[in-house]
Amino acid sequence: MTPKILILGGTQEARLLANHAAKYGWNAEISLAGVTPTPISVDLPVRYGGFGGADGLAQFLADQQITHLVDATHPYAARMTAHAVVAADLAQVKRLSFWRPAWQADATDLWTEYTSLTDLYADIPGHAHVFLAAGQEGIAALPAEHNFRVTARALKAPSTQGQINFIAALPQADMEQEKQLFEALGITHLAVKNAGGTASFAKLLAARVLRLPVLMLARPAPPPPPLYRSLDEIIAALSQAHVN
Repeated sequence: MTPKILILGGTQEARLLANHAAKYGWNAEISLAGVTPTPISVDLPVRYGGFGGADGLAQFLADQQITHLVDATHPYAARMTAHAVVAADLAQVKRLSFWRPAWQADATDLWTEYTSLTDLYADIPGHAHVFLAAGQEGIAALPAEHNFRVTARALKAPSTQGQINFIAALPQADMEQEKQLFEALGITHLAVKNAGGTASFAKLLAARVLRLPVLMLARPAPPPPPLYRSLDEIIAALSQAHVN
């Protein structure tokens, strides 16, 4: 059977993989949740929206005769990742799970890790002005009443902004730009998810330079093997399957 790939997207690596697949003529498509107002363009056919849980995804894999399911979703998309594991087993297709290495603090960083957003927010002092870079989930989990200031950055504005200053934007790739933003806003604390990768690490470098405390939400548990820690590893595995 000619290999046919479904990429579950949502990361920079998923976009790069999709463009690689298109460049080399692989039989592939990418699925995006469609939660952002301006999805990043790719060179493959794109499917938007959910599947209806693990059973729905398994049915889609069977109906479309998918042979390889690449889970390249965000490390915190735990529900989608769980669905991918179950669906791949049900449909008996090869699953390749991308698990980007987590960020690691160095000796000069002021990081504290939390297992829940509830615990994280409970530890923020009342005088703080927090820069919140934890996506829609982070904004939604904010306590209805909090005595610290919040500036939140995400691609999509929350349904109700409440007591926050909202910036609709992607993370900046330049540390100096992030540093200048934090200084202009008077940020005292940074609250983030441990996304890993390079695309949004500049804010942590800025926090390091400014000596800002970083409140870091711990990652969910990884899916079962096989796990691939880089885009190159996934491309190599697909190439070995005679995709190209």
